[in-house]
Amino acid sequence: MNNMNNYKEVQYIYELSYGYWKSQVLFVAVEMGIFTLIGDKDKSYKIVSKELGTNPRATEMILNTLVSLGFLKKVKGSFRNAPISRRYLIKDIPLYQGDRVHHFHNLWEFWSRLDVAVRTGKPTAFEDVKDDDVDDHRLSDFLKSMHNIGSIQAEEICRKLRIKEYQKLLDLGGGQGTYAVRFAMENPEMMATVYDLPYVIKITRKFICESGLQGRVKTQAGNCLEEDFGKERFDIIFVSNLLHIYNPAEIRKILKKCWYSLMKKGIVVIQEFTLNSAKTRPTFGTLFGVNMLLGTVGGGMYAGGEIKKWLQMAGFSRVKKMTLSLNSNLIIGHR
Repeated sequence: MNNMNNYKEVQYIYELSYGYWKSQVLFVAVEMGIFTLIGDKDKSYKIVSKELGTNPRATEMILNTLVSLGFLKKVKGSFRNAPISRRYLIKDIPLYQGDRVHHFHNLWEFWSRLDVAVRTGKPTAFEDVKDDDVDDHRLSDFLKSMHNIGSIQAEEICRKLRIKEYQKLLDLGGGQGTYAVRFAMENPEMMATVYDLPYVIKITRKFICESGLQGRVKTQAGNCLEEDFGKERFDIIFVSNLLHIYNPAEIRKILKKCWYSLMKKGIVVIQEFTLNSAKTRPTFGTLFGVNMLLGTVGGGMYAGGEIKKWLQMAGFSRVKKMTLSLNSNLIIGHR
């Protein structure tokens, strides 16, 4: 092996080792509201420091680092938002992703105890809480994060699913209701139901009211492992980023309930970060699986072929896969 290969391989190891430095800079910038503060103006580090109430020297350092990471530009000593920050990191813009960044920041504490999870096989972030014990702030952070990614992906999914062809939607584990509301906006003939846990549905109802679609988007509170969703009520069931919370036996149980709740010729649509058959790719999927080790009792990431098999066991046919952006896939089964 020549020296050049040595350098590349060692550099790769180093880049992974200090990768969390970059994450922490982004986390702090979002938490402090640096991008929102700068907005569409140019500001010196002294002005930013004064408005944030931070140390001037330290503020200049983090602003310079944000330039190096591509989030800011520096012009004649002043700082402005780069296009990526203007599109996604200024609060209250339609495609804001800061809540998603904040969610990843929240996970840092649990990832710092990964060694415990590997030794024991038990999660470091899981709590079997009752409705009255739910941390409302953390729940809100999580649902906002899901809304961030949903707001990016919903348009692509509308297009690929031809959502105007369906009339009765169940958004299973639908969280805030991002997809149900977006699908109903796309299809004026659609009646949608968002199904989730009771303490989630409280937030869902508020979001639906704010959308103005409470006449066509309803809610149903329940536990998908313990309760049915109704018999032959829907012509499309959308299950987004839910199955990875559960073990294979639980997933098969959920999919069988979906089959019973669909009308004839209805479809179930699974959105997941699926893995290859060896479960070694894509990298994000394998890492997300570790995240499920940390955060759930029996969840994980599954190969696309496994999900296809479970759909077929539940009675679905003509199972097909569609690739999405942001590491996701759709797996569709027909009743």
